[in-house]
Amino acid sequence: MQTTVAAKPKSLLELKIELTPEEFSNFISKAVNHLAEELKIPGFRPGKAPRELVEKKAGNKTLLEEAAELAVQDSFPKAITEKQIRSLGAPKISIEKLAEGNPFIYTAEVEILPEIQLGDFAALKVEKKPAELKSEKIDETLKSLQKMHATEARAKRPAKIGDRVDVDFNVYLDNVPLDGGKGQNYPLTLGEKVFLPGFEEQLIGMQENETREFKLTFPKDYGKKDLQSKQADFKVTLKAVYDISLPMLDDAFAKKLGKFESMEDLRAKIQENLQTEAENLAEQKFEQALLEAVLRKCQIGDLPEILVASETDKMLHELEHAIEHDGGKFEDYLTSIKKTKDDLKKEFTPKAETRVKVALILRTLAEKENLMASAKEVENDIAAESLRYANQPEILKQLQSEDYKDYLQMVLTNKKVIAWLKTQIKK
Repeated sequence: MQTTVAAKPKSLLELKIELTPEEFSNFISKAVNHLAEELKIPGFRPGKAPRELVEKKAGNKTLLEEAAELAVQDSFPKAITEKQIRSLGAPKISIEKLAEGNPFIYTAEVEILPEIQLGDFAALKVEKKPAELKSEKIDETLKSLQKMHATEARAKRPAKIGDRVDVDFNVYLDNVPLDGGKGQNYPLTLGEKVFLPGFEEQLIGMQENETREFKLTFPKDYGKKDLQSKQADFKVTLKAVYDISLPMLDDAFAKKLGKFESMEDLRAKIQENLQTEAENLAEQKFEQALLEAVLRKCQIGDLPEILVASETDKMLHELEHAIEHDGGKFEDYLTSIKKTKDDLKKEFTPKAETRVKVALILRTLAEKENLMASAKEVENDIAAESLRYANQPEILKQLQSEDYKDYLQMVLTNKKVIAWLKTQIKK
Protein backbone atom coordinates (compact mmCIF):
# COMPACT_ATOMS: atom_id res chain seq x y z
CA MET A 1 0.00 0.00 0.00
CA GLN A 2 1.27 3.45 -0.91
CA THR A 3 -0.01 6.72 0.56
CA THR A 4 0.73 10.28 -0.54
CA VAL A 5 -0.54 13.36 1.28
CA ALA A 6 -1.34 16.79 -0.18
CA ALA A 7 -2.37 19.83 1.86
CA LYS A 8 -5.45 21.81 0.78
CA PRO A 9 -7.03 25.07 2.04
CA LYS A 10 -9.26 25.23 5.13
CA SER A 11 -7.34 22.63 7.13
CA LEU A 12 -7.98 19.88 4.59
CA LEU A 13 -5.67 17.05 3.62
CA GLU A 14 -6.07 14.80 0.61
CA LEU A 15 -4.67 11.30 0.93
CA LYS A 16 -4.13 9.28 -2.23
CA ILE A 17 -4.06 5.61 -1.31
CA GLU A 18 -3.07 2.85 -3.70
CA LEU A 19 -3.37 -0.90 -3.09
CA THR A 20 -1.53 -3.37 -5.32
CA PRO A 21 -3.58 -5.85 -7.42
CA GLU A 22 -2.53 -8.58 -5.01
CA GLU A 23 -3.65 -6.59 -1.96
CA PHE A 24 -6.98 -5.76 -3.55
CA SER A 25 -7.60 -9.39 -4.56
CA ASN A 26 -7.77 -10.27 -0.85
CA PHE A 27 -10.69 -7.86 -0.45
CA ILE A 28 -12.44 -9.33 -3.49
CA SER A 29 -12.28 -12.71 -1.76
CA LYS A 30 -13.67 -11.17 1.44
CA ALA A 31 -16.42 -9.50 -0.59
CA VAL A 32 -17.39 -12.86 -2.11
CA ASN A 33 -17.67 -14.39 1.37
CA HIS A 34 -19.63 -11.41 2.67
CA LEU A 35 -22.13 -11.46 -0.21
CA ALA A 36 -22.43 -15.24 0.00
CA GLU A 37 -23.59 -14.81 3.61
CA GLU A 38 -26.31 -12.37 2.54
CA LEU A 39 -27.53 -13.99 -0.68
CA LYS A 40 -29.76 -17.04 -0.75
CA ILE A 41 -28.35 -19.40 -3.36
CA PRO A 42 -30.22 -22.71 -3.79
CA GLY A 43 -28.20 -25.77 -2.84
CA PHE A 44 -25.69 -23.89 -0.69
CA ARG A 45 -25.59 -22.90 2.94
CA PRO A 46 -24.97 -19.18 3.71
CA GLY A 47 -21.36 -18.28 2.93
CA LYS A 48 -20.58 -21.53 1.11
CA ALA A 49 -21.52 -20.70 -2.50
CA PRO A 50 -18.64 -20.47 -5.03
CA ARG A 51 -17.58 -17.12 -6.46
CA GLU A 52 -19.03 -17.70 -9.93
CA LEU A 53 -22.54 -18.22 -8.50
CA VAL A 54 -22.23 -15.29 -6.11
CA GLU A 55 -20.98 -13.01 -8.88
CA LYS A 56 -23.71 -14.20 -11.22
CA LYS A 57 -26.43 -13.44 -8.69
CA ALA A 58 -24.99 -10.18 -7.32
CA GLY A 59 -23.28 -8.86 -10.44
CA ASN A 60 -19.63 -7.95 -11.00
CA LYS A 61 -20.27 -4.26 -10.23
CA THR A 62 -21.76 -5.05 -6.83
CA LEU A 63 -18.91 -7.42 -6.03
CA LEU A 64 -16.24 -4.82 -6.83
CA GLU A 65 -18.09 -2.09 -4.91
CA GLU A 66 -18.29 -4.37 -1.87
CA ALA A 67 -14.56 -5.13 -2.19
CA ALA A 68 -13.78 -1.42 -2.49
CA GLU A 69 -15.76 -0.63 0.67
CA LEU A 70 -13.95 -3.34 2.62
CA ALA A 71 -10.60 -2.14 1.26
CA VAL A 72 -11.27 1.46 2.33
CA GLN A 73 -12.44 0.39 5.79
CA ASP A 74 -9.18 -1.51 6.26
CA SER A 75 -6.63 0.74 4.54
CA PHE A 76 -7.76 4.24 5.53
CA PRO A 77 -7.14 3.84 9.31
CA LYS A 78 -3.74 2.30 8.54
CA ALA A 79 -2.87 5.20 6.22
CA ILE A 80 -3.65 7.97 8.74
CA THR A 81 -1.84 6.05 11.48
CA GLU A 82 1.22 5.65 9.25
CA LYS A 83 1.21 9.36 8.38
CA GLN A 84 0.40 10.40 11.97
CA ILE A 85 -2.71 12.31 10.93
CA ARG A 86 -5.39 13.23 13.49
CA SER A 87 -8.45 13.48 11.28
CA LEU A 88 -11.76 15.07 12.25
CA GLY A 89 -15.01 13.39 11.28
CA ALA A 90 -15.53 10.94 8.45
CA PRO A 91 -13.37 11.14 5.31
CA LYS A 92 -14.74 12.08 1.91
CA ILE A 93 -13.90 9.11 -0.30
CA SER A 94 -13.52 9.26 -4.08
CA ILE A 95 -12.69 6.11 -6.06
CA GLU A 96 -10.20 6.75 -8.86
CA LYS A 97 -9.55 3.22 -10.15
CA LEU A 98 -11.61 0.11 -9.50
CA ALA A 99 -10.97 -2.93 -11.70
CA GLU A 100 -9.96 -6.48 -10.92
CA GLY A 101 -6.35 -7.28 -11.76
CA ASN A 102 -5.37 -3.59 -11.38
CA PRO A 103 -4.26 -1.40 -8.49
CA PHE A 104 -7.14 -0.06 -6.41
CA ILE A 105 -6.73 3.71 -6.10
CA TYR A 106 -8.84 6.17 -4.12
CA THR A 107 -8.55 9.56 -2.46
CA ALA A 108 -9.68 10.43 1.05
CA GLU A 109 -10.23 14.08 1.93
CA VAL A 110 -10.08 14.72 5.67
CA GLU A 111 -10.29 17.74 7.94
CA ILE A 112 -7.52 18.19 10.48
CA LEU A 113 -6.81 20.52 13.36
CA PRO A 114 -5.26 23.77 12.14
CA GLU A 115 -1.70 24.78 12.90
CA ILE A 116 -1.56 26.79 16.11
CA GLN A 117 1.31 29.11 17.02
CA LEU A 118 1.09 30.00 20.69
CA GLY A 119 2.12 33.49 21.70
CA ASP A 120 4.30 34.63 24.56
CA PHE A 121 2.21 34.52 27.73
CA ALA A 122 5.05 35.49 30.07
CA ALA A 123 3.58 38.93 30.75
CA LEU A 124 -0.12 39.01 30.01
CA LYS A 125 -1.73 42.33 30.83
CA VAL A 126 -5.33 41.89 31.94
CA GLU A 127 -7.00 44.06 34.54
CA LYS A 128 -9.48 42.50 36.93
CA LYS A 129 -12.18 44.98 37.84
CA PRO A 130 -13.47 44.77 41.41
CA ALA A 131 -16.95 43.42 42.08
CA GLU A 132 -19.47 46.22 42.53
CA LEU A 133 -22.62 45.95 44.60
CA LYS A 134 -24.86 48.96 44.80
CA SER A 135 -27.21 49.31 47.76
CA GLU A 136 -30.06 49.79 45.31
CA LYS A 137 -29.73 46.11 44.36
CA ILE A 138 -30.54 45.11 47.94
CA ASP A 139 -33.63 47.32 47.92
CA GLU A 140 -34.70 45.90 44.54
CA THR A 141 -34.38 42.36 45.87
CA LEU A 142 -36.44 43.23 48.94
CA LYS A 143 -39.13 44.76 46.72
CA SER A 144 -39.19 41.61 44.58
CA LEU A 145 -39.67 39.49 47.73
CA GLN A 146 -42.39 41.89 48.83
CA LYS A 147 -44.22 41.48 45.50
CA MET A 148 -43.87 37.69 45.65
CA HIS A 149 -45.75 37.69 48.97
CA ALA A 150 -48.37 40.24 47.97
CA THR A 151 -52.07 39.39 48.27
CA GLU A 152 -54.72 40.07 45.65
CA ALA A 153 -58.39 40.95 46.07
CA ARG A 154 -60.95 41.40 43.30
CA ALA A 155 -61.82 45.07 43.04
CA LYS A 156 -65.12 46.47 41.74
CA ARG A 157 -63.78 49.88 40.76
CA PRO A 158 -61.91 51.55 37.89
CA ALA A 159 -58.36 50.37 37.27
CA LYS A 160 -55.49 52.47 38.64
CA ILE A 161 -51.70 52.39 38.76
CA GLY A 162 -50.51 49.47 40.88
CA ASP A 163 -53.50 47.22 40.10
CA ARG A 164 -53.16 43.86 38.43
CA VAL A 165 -55.63 43.48 35.59
CA ASP A 166 -56.67 40.74 33.17
CA VAL A 167 -57.42 41.89 29.62
CA ASP A 168 -58.47 40.54 26.26
CA PHE A 169 -56.87 42.38 23.37
CA ASN A 170 -56.67 42.35 19.59
CA VAL A 171 -54.19 44.30 17.47
CA TYR A 172 -54.82 45.34 13.85
CA LEU A 173 -52.45 46.72 11.26
CA ASP A 174 -54.20 48.39 8.32
CA ASN A 175 -57.46 46.73 9.49
CA VAL A 176 -55.84 43.27 9.29
CA PRO A 177 -55.38 41.20 12.49
CA LEU A 178 -51.71 41.23 13.44
CA ASP A 179 -50.05 37.82 13.60
CA GLY A 180 -49.56 37.09 17.30
CA GLY A 181 -51.46 40.25 18.23
CA LYS A 182 -54.19 38.58 20.28
CA GLY A 183 -54.49 37.74 23.96
CA GLN A 184 -57.11 36.44 26.35
CA ASN A 185 -57.12 37.02 30.11
CA TYR A 186 -53.66 38.49 29.72
CA PRO A 187 -52.30 39.47 33.19
CA LEU A 188 -50.74 42.89 33.51
CA THR A 189 -49.66 45.06 36.44
CA LEU A 190 -50.32 48.71 35.66
CA GLY A 191 -47.24 50.83 36.14
CA GLU A 192 -44.62 48.17 35.39
CA LYS A 193 -44.52 49.25 31.73
CA VAL A 194 -43.70 45.84 30.30
CA PHE A 195 -46.09 46.20 27.37
CA LEU A 196 -46.01 48.54 24.38
CA PRO A 197 -45.37 52.16 25.49
CA GLY A 198 -48.69 53.91 26.11
CA PHE A 199 -50.70 50.69 26.39
CA GLU A 200 -51.03 50.62 30.18
CA GLU A 201 -51.96 54.31 30.33
CA GLN A 202 -54.98 53.59 28.11
CA LEU A 203 -56.29 51.08 30.68
CA ILE A 204 -56.33 53.50 33.63
CA GLY A 205 -59.91 54.32 34.62
CA MET A 206 -61.44 51.35 32.78
CA GLN A 207 -64.26 49.41 34.45
CA GLU A 208 -64.65 45.65 34.45
CA ASN A 209 -66.05 44.42 31.06
CA GLU A 210 -65.44 47.82 29.49
CA THR A 211 -63.97 47.87 25.98
CA ARG A 212 -61.73 50.59 24.59
CA GLU A 213 -60.29 51.13 21.14
CA PHE A 214 -57.19 53.24 20.58
CA LYS A 215 -54.13 53.68 18.38
CA LEU A 216 -50.49 53.25 19.34
CA THR A 217 -47.25 53.51 17.41
CA PHE A 218 -44.61 50.82 17.71
CA PRO A 219 -41.19 52.19 18.81
CA LYS A 220 -38.60 52.73 16.09
CA ASP A 221 -36.35 50.18 17.83
CA TYR A 222 -39.11 47.58 18.29
CA GLY A 223 -37.93 43.95 18.20
CA LYS A 224 -39.85 43.09 15.02
CA LYS A 225 -38.36 45.25 12.30
CA ASP A 226 -41.46 45.09 10.11
CA LEU A 227 -43.46 46.81 12.88
CA GLN A 228 -40.98 49.56 13.76
CA SER A 229 -42.57 53.05 13.76
CA LYS A 230 -45.90 51.66 12.45
CA GLN A 231 -49.25 52.67 13.89
CA ALA A 232 -51.63 49.91 14.98
CA ASP A 233 -55.25 49.76 16.20
CA PHE A 234 -55.92 48.16 19.58
CA LYS A 235 -59.21 46.79 20.90
CA VAL A 236 -59.02 45.95 24.62
CA THR A 237 -61.60 44.56 27.05
CA LEU A 238 -60.89 44.73 30.77
CA LYS A 239 -61.91 41.38 32.28
CA ALA A 240 -60.91 41.85 35.93
CA VAL A 241 -59.25 44.28 38.34
CA TYR A 242 -57.27 43.14 41.37
CA ASP A 243 -56.18 45.31 44.27
CA ILE A 244 -52.61 44.45 45.32
CA SER A 245 -51.68 44.57 49.02
CA LEU A 246 -47.96 44.50 49.76
CA PRO A 247 -46.74 43.23 53.15
CA MET A 248 -44.78 45.54 55.41
CA LEU A 249 -41.01 45.11 55.19
CA ASP A 250 -40.50 44.55 58.91
CA ASP A 251 -39.14 41.93 61.29
CA ALA A 252 -42.36 39.91 61.02
CA PHE A 253 -41.91 39.70 57.24
CA ALA A 254 -38.30 38.56 57.68
CA LYS A 255 -39.31 35.83 60.13
CA LYS A 256 -42.00 34.62 57.75
CA LEU A 257 -39.36 33.98 55.06
CA GLY A 258 -37.37 31.53 57.19
CA LYS A 259 -34.31 31.59 59.41
CA PHE A 260 -34.22 35.32 60.00
CA GLU A 261 -34.81 37.05 63.30
CA SER A 262 -35.09 40.55 61.93
CA MET A 263 -35.15 42.66 58.78
CA GLU A 264 -31.51 43.44 59.48
CA ASP A 265 -30.67 39.72 59.28
CA LEU A 266 -32.58 39.43 56.00
CA ARG A 267 -30.82 42.42 54.48
CA ALA A 268 -27.45 41.02 55.56
CA LYS A 269 -28.18 37.67 53.89
CA ILE A 270 -29.36 39.36 50.69
CA GLN A 271 -26.21 41.49 50.67
CA GLU A 272 -24.06 38.36 51.16
CA ASN A 273 -25.76 36.54 48.27
CA LEU A 274 -25.62 39.53 45.95
CA GLN A 275 -21.96 40.09 46.81
CA THR A 276 -21.18 36.49 45.90
CA GLU A 277 -23.05 36.91 42.61
CA ALA A 278 -21.18 40.14 41.87
CA GLU A 279 -17.82 38.50 42.59
CA ASN A 280 -18.67 35.52 40.37
CA LEU A 281 -19.71 37.87 37.58
CA ALA A 282 -16.51 39.90 37.97
CA GLU A 283 -14.47 36.68 37.80
CA GLN A 284 -16.32 35.56 34.66
CA LYS A 285 -15.66 38.90 32.98
CA PHE A 286 -12.00 38.72 34.02
CA GLU A 287 -11.61 35.22 32.58
CA GLN A 288 -13.31 36.33 29.36
CA ALA A 289 -10.92 39.28 29.05
CA LEU A 290 -8.01 36.93 29.78
CA LEU A 291 -9.03 34.53 27.00
CA GLU A 292 -9.48 37.42 24.58
CA ALA A 293 -5.95 38.60 25.40
CA VAL A 294 -4.60 35.08 24.87
CA LEU A 295 -6.43 34.79 21.56
CA ARG A 296 -4.84 38.02 20.31
CA LYS A 297 -1.39 36.58 21.00
CA CYS A 298 -1.91 33.37 19.00
CA GLN A 299 -1.84 32.56 15.31
CA ILE A 300 -4.35 29.94 14.11
CA GLY A 301 -4.71 28.42 10.66
CA ASP A 302 -7.95 27.93 8.77
CA LEU A 303 -10.63 26.43 10.98
CA PRO A 304 -12.11 23.08 9.91
CA GLU A 305 -15.72 23.54 8.82
CA ILE A 306 -16.78 20.51 10.86
CA LEU A 307 -15.70 22.17 14.13
CA VAL A 308 -17.44 25.47 13.33
CA ALA A 309 -20.61 23.67 12.23
CA SER A 310 -20.58 21.60 15.41
CA GLU A 311 -20.21 24.74 17.54
CA THR A 312 -23.07 26.56 15.77
CA ASP A 313 -25.26 23.49 16.34
CA LYS A 314 -24.31 23.57 20.00
CA MET A 315 -25.14 27.28 20.28
CA LEU A 316 -28.50 26.71 18.61
CA HIS A 317 -29.25 23.88 21.05
CA GLU A 318 -28.29 26.12 23.99
CA LEU A 319 -30.72 28.80 22.80
CA GLU A 320 -33.48 26.26 22.23
CA HIS A 321 -32.97 24.77 25.69
CA ALA A 322 -33.03 28.22 27.34
CA ILE A 323 -36.29 29.18 25.64
CA GLU A 324 -38.02 25.90 26.50
CA HIS A 325 -36.67 26.04 30.07
CA ASP A 326 -38.48 29.37 30.43
CA GLY A 327 -41.71 27.77 29.23
CA GLY A 328 -41.59 28.93 25.61
CA LYS A 329 -41.57 27.02 22.35
CA PHE A 330 -38.61 27.34 20.04
CA GLU A 331 -40.75 27.22 16.89
CA ASP A 332 -42.86 30.11 18.25
CA TYR A 333 -39.65 32.03 18.91
CA LEU A 334 -38.47 31.50 15.33
CA THR A 335 -41.85 32.66 14.06
CA SER A 336 -41.77 35.79 16.22
CA ILE A 337 -38.34 36.84 14.93
CA LYS A 338 -39.15 35.65 11.40
CA LYS A 339 -35.98 33.61 11.09
CA THR A 340 -35.07 29.98 10.42
CA LYS A 341 -32.57 27.78 12.20
CA ASP A 342 -30.21 28.26 9.28
CA ASP A 343 -30.52 32.05 9.66
CA LEU A 344 -29.51 31.78 13.32
CA LYS A 345 -26.62 29.46 12.51
CA LYS A 346 -25.31 32.02 10.04
CA GLU A 347 -25.54 34.74 12.71
CA PHE A 348 -23.82 32.48 15.25
CA THR A 349 -20.88 31.65 12.95
CA PRO A 350 -18.50 34.51 13.97
CA LYS A 351 -18.97 33.76 17.67
CA ALA A 352 -18.73 30.01 16.99
CA GLU A 353 -15.39 30.56 15.25
CA THR A 354 -14.09 32.46 18.27
CA ARG A 355 -15.24 29.72 20.63
CA VAL A 356 -13.53 27.07 18.50
CA LYS A 357 -10.29 29.08 18.43
CA VAL A 358 -10.30 29.46 22.21
CA ALA A 359 -10.99 25.75 22.68
CA LEU A 360 -8.11 24.81 20.36
CA ILE A 361 -5.72 27.16 22.16
CA LEU A 362 -6.70 25.79 25.58
CA ARG A 363 -6.23 22.23 24.32
CA THR A 364 -2.81 23.05 22.86
CA LEU A 365 -1.71 24.80 26.06
CA ALA A 366 -2.92 21.85 28.15
CA GLU A 367 -0.78 19.47 26.13
CA LYS A 368 2.24 21.78 26.09
CA GLU A 369 2.15 22.55 29.84
CA ASN A 370 1.04 19.04 30.89
CA LEU A 371 -2.27 20.31 32.29
CA MET A 372 -4.63 17.67 30.91
CA ALA A 373 -7.11 16.47 33.54
CA SER A 374 -6.28 12.92 34.58
CA ALA A 375 -8.68 9.97 34.63
CA LYS A 376 -8.42 10.06 38.43
CA GLU A 377 -9.51 13.70 38.56
CA VAL A 378 -12.47 12.92 36.31
CA GLU A 379 -13.48 9.92 38.46
CA ASN A 380 -13.22 11.98 41.67
CA ASP A 381 -15.47 14.67 40.22
CA ILE A 382 -18.00 12.07 39.07
CA ALA A 383 -17.96 10.45 42.52
CA ALA A 384 -18.76 13.81 44.13
CA GLU A 385 -21.57 14.44 41.64
CA SER A 386 -22.97 10.94 42.19
CA LEU A 387 -23.53 11.70 45.87
CA ARG A 388 -25.85 14.54 44.87
CA TYR A 389 -27.93 12.28 42.62
CA ALA A 390 -27.84 9.07 44.66
CA ASN A 391 -31.60 8.54 44.24
CA GLN A 392 -31.76 9.40 40.53
CA PRO A 393 -30.59 6.34 38.54
CA GLU A 394 -31.03 7.97 35.13
CA ILE A 395 -28.67 10.82 36.01
CA LEU A 396 -26.21 8.39 37.60
CA LYS A 397 -26.19 6.43 34.34
CA GLN A 398 -25.44 9.61 32.36
CA LEU A 399 -22.57 10.47 34.72
CA GLN A 400 -20.90 7.16 33.87
CA SER A 401 -21.24 7.55 30.10
CA GLU A 402 -18.09 8.00 28.02
CA ASP A 403 -19.54 11.16 26.43
CA TYR A 404 -19.96 12.77 29.84
CA LYS A 405 -16.47 11.70 30.93
CA ASP A 406 -14.99 13.27 27.78
CA TYR A 407 -16.99 16.45 28.41
CA LEU A 408 -15.93 16.56 32.05
CA GLN A 409 -12.27 16.04 31.18
CA MET A 410 -12.50 19.02 28.81
CA VAL A 411 -14.13 21.20 31.51
CA LEU A 412 -11.59 20.25 34.17
CA THR A 413 -8.70 20.70 31.74
CA ASN A 414 -9.92 24.16 30.72
CA LYS A 415 -10.15 25.17 34.38
CA LYS A 416 -6.55 24.08 34.95
CA VAL A 417 -5.34 25.96 31.88
CA ILE A 418 -7.18 29.15 32.86
CA ALA A 419 -5.75 28.88 36.38
CA TRP A 420 -2.27 28.54 34.84
CA LEU A 421 -2.87 31.55 32.58
CA LYS A 422 -3.77 33.64 35.61
CA THR A 423 -0.31 32.98 37.00
CA GLN A 424 1.19 34.51 33.84
CA ILE A 425 -0.47 37.89 34.31
CA LYS A 426 1.93 40.73 34.92
CA LYS A 427 1.32 42.21 38.35
